[in-house]
Formats: sequence, C-alpha cells, structure tokens
Amino acid sequence: MMNFREICKTFFFCIVSVNLGISSGLEILGFVFAVLFVAIHVKQYLLLKKEISSAQRKIPRYRKVFAYGAIVPCALWWVLTPSVEMGVSPYLVFIPAWYLLYLAWLQKRSLGNGGYEVFVVFNGIATLFMGLFLAPRGCVISGLVALLLAVYAFGRPRVALYKRLLFVLLYASLCGSSYLGFKYWKNNRYYSGRWAEDYYLKNRMMGFDPVAALGSFSSNYNSKYNNEIVLRIWDTLAPTYLRAAAYEKYVAGIWKLPTETGLKLYPARYRVDYAVFESEDSAVVAPGIKSVWVQATLDNFGFMFAPANVVGIASKNADSLNYYSTNIFAGANGTRSDWYYYVSDSAETLAIKGERDSSFLQISEKNRALLDSVAVAMALPIRDSANSGNEIFDSTQFAVQNLKIIESYFIKNFKYSYVVPWRKGSAGMSMNAGGPSMKDQLAFFWKKKEGYCEYFATLATLLLRYQGIPARYVTGFARPERVEDRPYVIFRRRHSHAWVEVYIDRKWYIFDPTPPVLVNAFSESSWISKKIEGVKGRFAYVMHLLKDGEWRRVVDSWQAASERAVSNPVIYVVLGTLLALFMALKFRKRKKQNSQVVSKNAARWIAVLVDAEKQLSRLGFNRVPGETVSAFAKRVEQTLNTVQIAAQTTKKASPKDSRYENEVSLALEQLREYERNRWRIED
Repeated sequence: MMNFREICKTFFFCIVSVNLGISSGLEILGFVFAVLFVAIHVKQYLLLKKEISSAQRKIPRYRKVFAYGAIVPCALWWVLTPSVEMGVSPYLVFIPAWYLLYLAWLQKRSLGNGGYEVFVVFNGIATLFMGLFLAPRGCVISGLVALLLAVYAFGRPRVALYKRLLFVLLYASLCGSSYLGFKYWKNNRYYSGRWAEDYYLKNRMMGFDPVAALGSFSSNYNSKYNNEIVLRIWDTLAPTYLRAAAYEKYVAGIWKLPTETGLKLYPARYRVDYAVFESEDSAVVAPGIKSVWVQATLDNFGFMFAPANVVGIASKNADSLNYYSTNIFAGANGTRSDWYYYVSDSAETLAIKGERDSSFLQISEKNRALLDSVAVAMALPIRDSANSGNEIFDSTQFAVQNLKIIESYFIKNFKYSYVVPWRKGSAGMSMNAGGPSMKDQLAFFWKKKEGYCEYFATLATLLLRYQGIPARYVTGFARPERVEDRPYVIFRRRHSHAWVEVYIDRKWYIFDPTPPVLVNAFSESSWISKKIEGVKGRFAYVMHLLKDGEWRRVVDSWQAASERAVSNPVIYVVLGTLLALFMALKFRKRKKQNSQVVSKNAARWIAVLVDAEKQLSRLGFNRVPGETVSAFAKRVEQTLNTVQIAAQTTKKASPKDSRYENEVSLALEQLREYERNRWRIED
C-alpha cells in the first residue's frame, strides 16, 4: 500500500499549487499543477499495486534541457507583464514561484532517475511562501496546514510529533516577529534619528510641494545625493526648462498654489495602460503634436513635470487630474514613476498664450516696505500712462526695461551660492541659531546679496508685481545634461531650479533672473559613468517599449480573447477529446511497436532453427512431419548419449567421432536456445 507520507506530500503540493493560482489570479493553472502532482501519486500507487519492482518501473529521466528551457517562457512572461507605479510588481514574485513549482514537479516525476527529493522539498517550500504574497486569509490558513504537512512528510523518520510541532511554532514566531518588525519600521522610519533623516533625504526631493517654503532646494544642492539622476526625458528637442508648479501667493517665506483649481480632468482616451488627460478637447491628436516619455525616480508630489507649452499628459493608474490655469497638471493619485507629455513637434516654445490674471499681481503689505527700498536701489522705472500713445507697446517696453534692469543688477551686485550665509556649516539641513525667520529670509537675502535660484526668482517675481507686471513663481528643472549619442537628456537633483514667468503682450514668457554660475561647483561625471548611464538609459527605454509599448494592444486583445475562451466549456470538451485521441494513438503506437518486436524475434529465432536443422540433417538427423522442436531435440540428445556411452565402453573413440559429437552438441544447443527464447518478448 502507498506510504502515508507520500499521501501527505501530494496534499502539500496540491495546496501549494492552488494557493499560488489564487494569489496570482491564475486559478486554472494552479489546478492544472495540482492534477499533475496527483497523477504522479496515482501512477506510483498503480505500480505498487501491480507489485512491479523498482528495477522494472519506467521512471522518466530528469532532463536539464526541460528545466533550463522553461526560463525562456518565464522571461517572456515577465516582459509581457505591465510595470507598476513606484512599487514592486507582484509578477516579480509570482513568475519565479511558478518556475520553482514546475521544477518541483519535474524533479518529483523523475525521483530515482536524475531527480532528488532535496530539490523537491526546497522548491516546494519556496513556492509555498512566495504563493502567500498578496494571498487572502484563507490561503494563509491553508498555507500553515501545508507547512505542517511538509514538516511531517519531508522530515526525518522516527522523530517525535511534538518536536515537529515545536519546529513549526519556532518558525512561525520568527516569521511573525520579522513581519511585525517590518511594519514598525515602515510606520516609524520618518520619526527621528540620523538614519530616518538620511532615508527621508534620499527618497524625497524638496521644493515641489503644493506649499513650497523658500530655501527648500538647499537639500538638493548640498546633500550627498545631489548628483543622483531623478528624471530622464526621451526627446531630441528636450526642453531647457521643465515645469513642476507655478505658484500664486507669497506669504512669510511660503509660496502657495492658486486657491482654486481651474478644471477637474478625466481620461479623454487611453494609451495602452496610460490615461490621457487634455487641456482642450482632442489636443493630443491634433496635427504636429508629439508625445515624450519621462522616467522619474523622485516623489513628484502629484505634479506632472512638463514644458510650458504642454497640451496633454498621459499617466498610468490615474483616474483624474487637476488642471490649473497656469497650464499645470497636478493632483495625480499616488506617485508616478513615468508619464508622457504632449507638446508641439517643433523647437522649444518660450512663450505660451494666456490671459492677464490679477492674482499674479498680489503682494502682501508686509513685503511692500522691502520692495520700496529694492526698487529705489535698482532704479526701476516708473510707468507714466498719461503720456502713452500705444498702451500695449508701452507696457511691453516697460516690462522689458524692468527685466533688463533686474537681470543686470543681480549679475553685478549678487553672488550665486549653493549655501546661503546663515546655512553655512549646517550642510543646508537647518538654520543656525540666530538665523533669520522664514518671513525675514528675503530681507536677509537682499542684505547679504548671496543665495541661489529660489531667492532670485522670489525677489524678481515680487518686484515685477510691484511694478504692475503680472508674474508668477515657477519651480522645476532647468538645463539638463545631454547624453552623448543618445536621444534623451537627464536631470539630476542639482538641476532643480526656480524661475519666473512674466506676462508680456498677451503671452507668458520665461524669465530667469538667477546669475549664471561662473564656476561649476559640482564635479563632472567621469567618462565611464557617462557610458554606463547611456547603457542604463537605453535599457530602461527598451524595457518600457516591451512592457508598456503600443504593441501591447495586440497582446491585450489576445488576452481578452483567451479569457473568454477559458470561460467557455466547449474548450474543455475539445481538450478532453484531443487528450483521448492522443492517448489512443500512443497506445496503438506502443502495440504496433510490440508486434514489431515480436516479428523481429520470430524471424531471428526461425533462422536459428533452420540453421540447426540443416546441421543435424547433414549429420543424419531429420525432423519428421508433426514432430515438435522439443521432441526432436530430445531424440537427438538420446541418440548422442547412446553414441557417447558406446564410445566409452569400447574405448575406441577416434578424432572423427569427437568432431561428430561436437557438431551434434552445437546444433542441439541451438535447438534449446530456440525453445527458450522463441516466444519471449524482449524489453
């Protein structure tokens, strides 16, 4: 009878297969593997019932080509699965789990002929735990049952049951404590400590919040991560300025977004898995519009980084977006690891059409005293509308004159520095004691005349508003690093930037008041790092095309058709019929092979019989009609014995008599071989 341990092993693999199928959403495949493991068990049971010895059992040979060959479809399966936004794709767990389950089945069916139980155990246990990823509660409970079965079935024999249970409890306690420790770390990693600060600094970029504090870019310039690549843009005409947010109101060192969202956008169409949002109807399908793919590694706070002339955004797993009148797309649910933006397929446009908005003239009363002194020091002109002949021309000329004066004054009198004076010695992480408060930072910047882009852009924005020129404060990235021989550019953390958009002649223009950096404070990347980045970027783009390219529409339609086919009972009838036909053909082929073996054996032994009869006929022995081979051999043997006895009695055996006896003995031995093997079927 079948060993009870073998039954437990079969139940173990059935639970593992079904659990993995439920967790990964491939229930049918899980049941198929369960049936395969049951088939191995039934086959072993039938062989034992027939009392066939181990030497006579036909165990399939373990072939490595089947094990290694399965890597190819698994790799293709992984490539065909879509990526997941800023997270771990479950297919990174499920695909290796299915592969290990396949190896376990392959080893188990070949135990004793190349397969080893140690690999069966390893692959089975690994699949058990990987199958609990994203598993419902019922699968977790059945997984614990499977673990108990594995401990009993695969454990050493004659071990007390309580020892096995203690092992399970110890293992479960270790897993539980590890899980609780991970949950605690996940919930408390931001609270305190040097490690928490470093983790926060590494995984978040500052300056792109809906409420942005003045000076928040400091950590992007003065940390050990300032050279980290955070954005890749695949476009031969990549923008010099990539916008994140355009802010409206400045209060006490804080920039705020417009108080009201212009529009709530919903997907107008889909680009494979990407929802497309448009600033106007059918904007992204208009002639001359191109799409540009952006890959991001930073927390973008829901902002879709794009040029000023963007007309649409395509984002994965987004059900809605907020659209601001400043041509900003924001408010995506969750973080984004990549997206598309749609722009005109031409050279970069530095001006975008728009309406004059009085909200971008707001100045708090607390800042007017500072702006009065700044305007006097810079000798900004005063508009005289009474003598205006052409209001539009004069306003344009007045705005351009102000821009030139502000830019020239900053270049001549200010120093660009990645570390503002009160932050020196603190690596940009916090203010020193005695430093200015948030609301006094702008005044301190004007006094010390040293700082970086946020301070220049903030003061310039407020000065333009003070002069009656609509202006808005904008953050994003500027002046990307181009990769040699590659159609894409990269933005590092240190490329984060702030600038101004000013309204002139019914258009918004980019105005960057920050003086140029004469000495590069950051070391240039080495030749090898540039080459490695080129390879990494190309690989990332190729994988994107494979996993999320337009060709996936064909795969998705095929997948939908296959799901409909799987749910149709007709497919199972067809598969059952094909399986029965295959088994019938296989049985017929085996029967034909057996008959061929019998025919070959018969021809060979008949030839042996004919040869023996010829030899015996020449020596005087002839088989009479109706006489069996056995009777004929017995008669020849009796005659040979009589001759041998007579020769021994007379003691006159000659060489001729000895040769006669040898020839008869050889022919007689052929008859005996014929009788022993003629009707036996060889394996």
